[in-house]
Amino acid sequence: MDDKDRRTLQVNRTYLVKNIANPDDIAEELFSNEIFTEGMKDEIEVEKLREKKVRKLLDILPRRGPEAFKIFLNVLVDTQNKHVAEHINSGQKVPFVPHNQLHHREEEEDLPQTWPDPISLEGPLIVKPCSINSTQFQSSRCYKMGRKPRGRVLVINNKIFFGPLEKDDVGMKRVTLTNREGTDKDEEKIKEVFEQMNFVVDVFLDKKGEDIKDILRREVEKDIHRTADCFVLVIMTHGTTGAIYGVDGKTVSVEEIKKQFNGENFPAMADKPKVILIQACRGDDRDQGVREISNTDEEIKKAEQKMKDMTLNSETDSHSETLTPTMSHMVVAMASTLGMVSFRNKIYGSWFLQAVAFVLAKYSYKDDILQILTKVNELVSRGRAKDSRQRKEYVAISEFNSTLSKSLYFCPGLVTEEVQSNRIQQASS
Repeated sequence: MDDKDRRTLQVNRTYLVKNIANPDDIAEELFSNEIFTEGMKDEIEVEKLREKKVRKLLDILPRRGPEAFKIFLNVLVDTQNKHVAEHINSGQKVPFVPHNQLHHREEEEDLPQTWPDPISLEGPLIVKPCSINSTQFQSSRCYKMGRKPRGRVLVINNKIFFGPLEKDDVGMKRVTLTNREGTDKDEEKIKEVFEQMNFVVDVFLDKKGEDIKDILRREVEKDIHRTADCFVLVIMTHGTTGAIYGVDGKTVSVEEIKKQFNGENFPAMADKPKVILIQACRGDDRDQGVREISNTDEEIKKAEQKMKDMTLNSETDSHSETLTPTMSHMVVAMASTLGMVSFRNKIYGSWFLQAVAFVLAKYSYKDDILQILTKVNELVSRGRAKDSRQRKEYVAISEFNSTLSKSLYFCPGLVTEEVQSNRIQQASS
């Protein structure tokens, strides 16, 4: 690569790291074009974060010969990065792929500066469809995602609690777990988004601990999973360290939930992706955060002044989690980190699941599940809960872990096969 092309990559490095999508696909194409060796391709694929993948790619590329830059521009176009190719090619249109074969990426708005954000949450969420002509989702490194229905979304939503009972100061027995106001909004948004992505959504309300276990055991036996592409479990309830509560105050361990959906217990989905989303506290600690000094502080303050005071309506889902064995093809996202409370707004729903629904609607047309959940983490971290009595402000952060072996894209709008309706009807039997 000549000095001019190296300089172009150098001065545009920050832009490239921020804007390049699908670095694994780019590495694969560069390997196919004999620019990268298989070892170089593997170096990129082994990185877990998109930004690190792009940085590794940009570290290797300048050393790959005089044709590397030109082929790199072509590969950008072929992998839905035409806007990036044109930016680093002096703003000139890139002529080497016909215009009608390209998917034009629309300008995207930034994530809301504060969360929950009434402007973003009021009204329906519309899922943006992916480009049906894209080769991005057809790679062997992606889970297949094109059936209609995609699979099942099982939702367990606990709102009204009648246990456990504890005696108060005067000897009266009282329920220690409060009712979860706002959880209806979580159910509504989750259902709204996943149905647009061709999932069958089934909701169970106010279940005891043993009922939850029974529902999970029966779920893995449903026939729909044999022809499904993906399975999603969403639990909305109170929680503690390592467990979630039934409405009777009986607990179900998070480890037990995960094991129910491992390859041995869920053979129909053994090699297919499973997504578990849990809105519940994982302890009683509250995070007051650390004040960061940055250029965005003033923007955040302005955004906070323009919106309603959401923080006074936020409460926790708390009332301790152990390491579990690795389970293949599974991603588990939790509303809070170990030992910490999570927050739920009584008007708009939980910080976590509202962020999941919002980001899925806005970004699932191009982002895989790990990119989506990273954005969810960022949104949740922008939430603020105020305790007016103690004059304190609390923050939270969600987290996820993954044993997926491929990229999981939901591919909204893409249908490659329609499953027979009788199988769909058996889903809720």
